[in-house]
Amino acid sequence: MEELKEYQSHKLRMLFPEYKWDYIADAILEGSMGKVLVNNAENPQVVALSIYENKIQILGGDAKHPAAREYLSALPRFTMLWVGAQEWKTLLDEVHQGKVITLKRYAFSSESLDLSRLNGLKLQLSDRFKIERIDLHRAQQIALKKSELTENHLTCFTSPEDFIKRGFGYCALENEKIVCLASTWAVCSNGIEVQVNTHKKYRGQSLASATSAALIVECLENNIDPNWDAATEMSAGLAKKLGYVPKGEYDTYFYTGSRFLVNLRNFLRRIRGKEV
Repeated sequence: MEELKEYQSHKLRMLFPEYKWDYIADAILEGSMGKVLVNNAENPQVVALSIYENKIQILGGDAKHPAAREYLSALPRFTMLWVGAQEWKTLLDEVHQGKVITLKRYAFSSESLDLSRLNGLKLQLSDRFKIERIDLHRAQQIALKKSELTENHLTCFTSPEDFIKRGFGYCALENEKIVCLASTWAVCSNGIEVQVNTHKKYRGQSLASATSAALIVECLENNIDPNWDAATEMSAGLAKKLGYVPKGEYDTYFYTGSRFLVNLRNFLRRIRGKEV
């Protein structure tokens, strides 16, 4: 597989006909982030859209091509995989039998978002906090501070300056301390992917809904589609509170490289289930 530097995104997008949940593939294909890897630059039949920093791979094209099996065989451990076609899932199971964890995600539609409802959520914030649009100074702070709060923010931009140029976001502050972040994780011509994190000590105080609402309001006022794709039921619940409508669930895959880790995870889940 080789990296494709120059390409026509609409042609390669045809190799992902069943990938319809978010704008990540579009952002990579447009050159906004990540890399495009193909088996043949002149006639691509297998394509991997890769975000190395986040260990994310979106696979498309002909899963029966020898290059597909070869690529999956060389996957690094702890890789997240998005596949649109069932043939890719079948091949993944063949190549890495017992080493893959299936993770459920929740897709949403933004068509029913309402500005008045979102502005109302912004006003519900306690007087202890204030919401501020992220400027260059704040972006630099976020980029330097590696923590659970800042995780996945600005990671798909080359620098804080690049984020200010192509993306945007909002933060909730308590006495100048950032306690919640909502920003554009991915950006493409069709819209954005929303990323929101709240400091664990400040959860349950409507910070995520107010800060996310500020981001979404700016999107709607500028005809930008703010896509919400949830990895957890908590995130899905927040999406519904903001006015998103569920489109359904789908599976992604986490390649661990280890049958032991998968078996351990399944064992712990059974134990927790019994405890409940």
